[in-house]
This record gives sequence, C-alpha cells and structure tokens, in this order.
Amino acid sequence: MQLSGRRTQKGSVRSRVRENAGPVTSIPRSHERARATCEHCGTRFAATAESDRFCCSGCEYVYRVIHDESLERFYELRGSVSQPVGANVFEDTDFHWIHALQETAEQAGPAASLTLALEGVSCVGCVWLVDRLFAEAPGGLSCRVNVQYGSLDLQWRSGEFSVADFAGELKRFGYRVCPARQNAESESRQVAWKLGLAGAFALNGMLYTLPGYLGMESSFAFAPHFTWLSAAFSTLSMVFGGSYFIAKAAKAAMQGIAHLDLPISIGIVFAYLASWYGMFTGAESLIYFDFVSTFVFFMLCGRWLQIVAIERNRNRLADLSFAAPEVEIESASGGRIRASAEQLKQGDSYWLRPGQRLPTHSRLEGGEASLGMDWISGETESRLVVKGEDAPSGAALESPYPSTWRSLEDWDQSLLAKLAGRSVRSQERDRVAQKWIFRYLAVAFGVALLGGMAWWLADGLTMGLKVFIAVLVVSCPCALGIAWPFADEIALAKLKSRGVFVTTHSLWNRLSRTRKVAFDKTGTLTRSSLTLLNPQYLDTLTERSRHVLSVLCARSRHPVARSLREAMMAKGLFRDDEGLAATVKERVGLGLELEAFGRQWRLGRANWVALGKEGSRGTTFAADGEDIAVFEFDDRPLPDALDEAQALEDLGLELFILSGDREEKAKAVGRLLGIGPERVFGNMLPEGKARWIEENGHGRCLMVGDGANDTLAFKKALCCGAPANEQGIVAERADFHYLGNGIQGIRSAIEMGERRRRAVRALLAFAISYNLAAGGFALQGAVTPLVAAVLMPLSSIASLAIVWSALRDRS
Repeated sequence: MQLSGRRTQKGSVRSRVRENAGPVTSIPRSHERARATCEHCGTRFAATAESDRFCCSGCEYVYRVIHDESLERFYELRGSVSQPVGANVFEDTDFHWIHALQETAEQAGPAASLTLALEGVSCVGCVWLVDRLFAEAPGGLSCRVNVQYGSLDLQWRSGEFSVADFAGELKRFGYRVCPARQNAESESRQVAWKLGLAGAFALNGMLYTLPGYLGMESSFAFAPHFTWLSAAFSTLSMVFGGSYFIAKAAKAAMQGIAHLDLPISIGIVFAYLASWYGMFTGAESLIYFDFVSTFVFFMLCGRWLQIVAIERNRNRLADLSFAAPEVEIESASGGRIRASAEQLKQGDSYWLRPGQRLPTHSRLEGGEASLGMDWISGETESRLVVKGEDAPSGAALESPYPSTWRSLEDWDQSLLAKLAGRSVRSQERDRVAQKWIFRYLAVAFGVALLGGMAWWLADGLTMGLKVFIAVLVVSCPCALGIAWPFADEIALAKLKSRGVFVTTHSLWNRLSRTRKVAFDKTGTLTRSSLTLLNPQYLDTLTERSRHVLSVLCARSRHPVARSLREAMMAKGLFRDDEGLAATVKERVGLGLELEAFGRQWRLGRANWVALGKEGSRGTTFAADGEDIAVFEFDDRPLPDALDEAQALEDLGLELFILSGDREEKAKAVGRLLGIGPERVFGNMLPEGKARWIEENGHGRCLMVGDGANDTLAFKKALCCGAPANEQGIVAERADFHYLGNGIQGIRSAIEMGERRRRAVRALLAFAISYNLAAGGFALQGAVTPLVAAVLMPLSSIASLAIVWSALRDRS
C-alpha cells in the first residue's frame, strides 16, 4: 500500500482542506524552540508554537481521557515528571497470553490471584489512578502496585473478573501490562533483611558496651555477661551481615579482582578476631565487638542505597523478550501445521498473518505484500514486495490478508533469532575504584603491619596487636563503603528528576571514556512515526468525513494511517465502526478505499484518489474523485535535537548518525542538525551498525537508539542509551534510558557523570588526608575502642558532606 507520506520541502506547506467549499489557507511551519511543560506528564519539551501543551499525541489523548472520566486528582498527586505516553496507547494490543494465566490462576479456588509486570507507573498519582480503575472493574478484590519493583498484584473472584479487560483499560491510560519478571529475588530485598538484622544487632551490641564507656568497672558482677552479649551480637552481625561482604570479596579475589568489599572484609574480620583474642586474654584495648556490629550496619546501609536505586530504574521497564512468532508451516502432506518459527528450515513454506513479522529472510511465493520496515531498519515508509522478491527477517506484514513465503535460511541464522538472544551485558569493573582499592589495601595493611611489629618488639604482643588493629579500624573505608554509594545515589536521584534513569552500576566509568556518540535516526533524532504537519485541518472536516476517515485508518498498519489515527484519537475525533471497517479495501501501492453513504471514499496517492490530479505532495483524502483534504507528513527531527547536538559537540564529542533509512533521508536530517555528510551513514542493517561500532568506535563510543535494529550495536558499544518509549525491550538493554520529547537526557547523563567524577576525586582526597592523620594517631598507640567508635561516624559524616557539597545544584 502507498499512502504517499513523502517528505515535504522546508517551508512549503501546500495542504488544504475542502468539503464543498473553497481552499483553506495554508499554515506556515514554526521553528521556534520555546521551552514548555507537558500538561500531562510534566516533561519539559521544545514547543514549536505557543499553543503547544503536550509533548506528544499520546499525552494529549490520555489527558483528555482523564478529564472526560473526572479523574483530575491524578494531577494533584503526580510527581514532577513521569514517562510520556508515546504512541503505544494508540496501538491494538493482543492480550491473548493473559487468558491462559487467568485460567490457571482460577483453578486455585473461588479467589484467584496473579502477579504481572506494569510499565509506566512512576508516582503516587499513578498508583491512585490504577487503584481507581480497578475499583470500577467488576469482581475485583484487591490491587497492589509496587512502583519500586514495577509489579502489579491482583486478586479477584473467579469467573467475575477479566484480567485482559483490565489490562486494556490500563493501556488506555498509558500503562503497559506484561508477564511477570522471571528473575530471582532482587538483591535489594536480600540486602534489606540483612540490613534490618544488622541494625538490631548493632543497637543491642552498643547497649551492652555503653556501660563500659560510661565508667562501669570490669569487676562489676554483670560486666562479663555484658561483654559476652556484645560478642554474641557481633557474631550474629558477622554471620548475617558481614558474610555478605566476605563472600563477594572472596569470589572477586578468586577472579583476580580487587573488589570494593575486600577492604571492608579485611577490616571487620581482623577486628572481630582480635576482639575474641582480647576477651580471652583480658586485653580490653583489643575488644572491638561494638565497632564490628556498627561498621557492618553502616556498610550495608551504603550498599542498599546503591542497589535499590539501580533496581528501581531497571524495574521501570517491563521484562520483555523477543519470542519466536507462531506461523503455519507447510507439512510433508501439504497441510498446515501451526508451530513456532524456531522450527523453520531453509526451503520451508509458511503462511504469515497480518501484523506478524517475517521470522527469517524469505521470498514471497504469490501476489504482492506491503511490508513495514520501521522496526528493523527505521524506514517510516512501507515497502511493496511482489511475487519472487525477497524480504528481510523482522519486516512486518501490513497487508490486511495473509501471504505465503518461502524461508531462505534456518531460524538460527536469522536476524530475529540474533535479536532474541538475551545476552547480559558484561559488568565491566570500575578501573578507577580498583586502582584506589588496591593502593588503599597495600598502604593501610603495610602501615598497620609495620606499626604492629614495631610495637610488638618494643612493648609486647598485646600492644603490637592493639596498634595493628587500631590502624585498620581508624582507616576504615567509609569513603569507599558509604560515601561512594551515596555519591551514586545522589547522581541517580538528580538524573531521575531530569527524566534519566541509569540501569547499570558500571556506567559512570565507561561514560567518562566516551569520545563519540552514534545516533540511530528514526525514533532517536526524529519521531518514531511520521509527523502530521497540519492536524488542525482535521477539525474542519464534517462529521461524516471524520467518520469515514476514522474507518479507513482504523485497521491499517501503514505509517500514514497510523499517524492520522493517532492525531484523531488525541483530538477526540476518532470514530471506529467495525461494520464499515470490514468493508475497507486496500490497494497495494495506491491506498485505501471504501464504499459508504452512497459515495466512493479514498485515502492515498493523489493521482489515484483524486482523478486527473498529478504531482500533489502528501496524502489525499477524497470522495467520488473530488479531494476533501491533502495531509502533509514529515520525518522531522525532535524539537531540541539541533540545540542538543550543538551542546554535545561543545563538550568535545564527535556525533555520527547510523540509520537503516535511505541514505538521502539520513543525510537530510544530518544537515538540519549540523552533522557533516561524512559522519552520516544510511541503509545500515543491524549487523552493519554493530560492525561500524566495532571498527570505528570500539571502546570509546556511546550508542543511542530506540529500535530492535540497534540492539546488536549496543553489544559492541562502550555504553548505550535509549529513549523510554514503547520499545521497552531496547531501553531495558541500555545502560540508561531517558524520558521526554527530545534528546536532552543524553547530555544530562554525560554532565552528571563528570560532576560525579569530580565528587569522587574530592572524596578520595579527603580519605587520603583523614587516613594519614588517623593512621598517625593510631601508630602512637593512642586509639582505644571508644576513640575508634567516635572517629568512624565522624569520618562517615564528613565524607557524606563532601559528596553532597560536590553534587548539589548551585543556582
């Protein structure tokens, strides 16, 4: 099908709307980039007109639905920024997979329950809205949304509640329901219960140590019992809390890695063992049981802060996967067998249904077919394939009827199979942290050992052990164990307020080594769908014309039809009619046709739609050969793309465009953004993008993309980012994802990475100064367990203050 969604020349809008009337004046385009705030999601975006109130048509649609159903309190409870709705709300979603889950759940008895993943929730307003929608569904018992883990727990009366209908209602408000994640228990939950126990043990340990600090004599009747109780709680802290660090440090050490947990483990193990020695020998200066309990608790606090922030960002995205599609394969007897595409072999014939994607590189065996290439190559225009022509794996069948194909490769060799591989990005070690950890261990342990030996020779074993342990204790790695994770938490929180979400621990070090940024074009630098340039003309159509246009666009998968459908739904003008929609005929390569209300209606190429009319730009809507409207579409850069591209270059980064779209279209976008033609590459398949990254940017390139065709390049890039749109699987594989109708999130992540780097440098400078002073004090033999107990929290507070000062926003 061809709906003529061609790009117009800059400044030449020739659209007009007419229904039994004269032409309407064209409206000029505006290139002003005033900043505005989306009334639905709160995202800041670059407005192209003073009347712009929403960052995307999806937000406009959901905003109208919320007000139509009197749910405005959502905006009172909403956070400062939430995820833009995007175009996903307009797409037809098949929830067939939910029916099997519901059937299984209802076998448990009269009350059934099910846990699902929920994407798009980000604030109290979202939780309130989901709860209100559930309350209106018949048969529901309870609904619990966990924003941190991105989960939805439902309970209902069997046979009275439809999970699929509720999922469809949530989709209407911009939330996406997906199968529950199959991951094991999250690490933050494991650390949380350890943290709770460590806190209780630390408080009780201090309770029985405090009397000694307040002057209780060792001859007091209960003094030995207090010491034993303190030792017991210290032991419990080691078993339930300290073991977490010791196990990680031991595992890393076996792999030759100087892990952050190694100095923590050394400190608590030596202090714990020395405390038992001191208790049995009567050397009170060696008893550090309270220090061990408190130190384990503080270290777990820092670790929990770090882990929970990363997990929260990951859980914003549903755990999706590329499953092999189901197709009908021709059997040896000539019949059809419904089977997974994983069983396809070279030479097999199979039938593909409308909306499905070609599982392998295949050849059309009969007729003709219209294919959507946006998912696999970024092309916004459809491709017409006739009998005998080949099509790539991943292309979507847009024709309204099934077609027969012959596979030219086995499933295992197909692009879709490669994209389905769920390889986990290697968690590169933080080289900066490793370097400082190794130096810290070498110096601290060496100084402690030499000092202890000197005092042993001068004043005996007990004094030597006291100095040895004191040096290790006062030089505890609070800066590494508490303040470093705190720096990460602040950086993540500030990025979150800007709509950027980091999903991998190792991003910061890799981001600092970035020298090149490679962009996908469609959906990253431009919108993921064609932009309707004159949506205001939809308002001038008569009620009948809107009705017919809605019907023509309702079932079509063509990018032009989708763009018109989104615009009409956002304005509340869309009127579906299943009866009429079933009579729509698609003329492949020409457009859509409908016989209704005594007239012949067409939407498509001008010379087919309006008889005798040649050379018109855009897509024509006509009745009985007389044009009613000419709609113009464009593949526009995002509103802030030009400003942000310049800002990134000002930071010293080289910018490149790697697009699967046609070369001339990619270079046209490059010209608009000031990116030279020598740095713009078109017609690139996923393997080509990955190969370019490996040959030109390996070890120094940030890849930014939004489609499945970018995931292979993600694996080769130093780090990768993605817009948080309906392609949730892509953002899930990225190191960070960002919200908004633009690319400002990329610069925010890079700039925050530089601020964090400066904060860590200041932190390390303080740690060195503190350790020199405290270590010298300990070498003099003047550090007692009480002094150590005071120095540890003071050094921790000072470290946190340095981080906060370095990362706080300055007006």
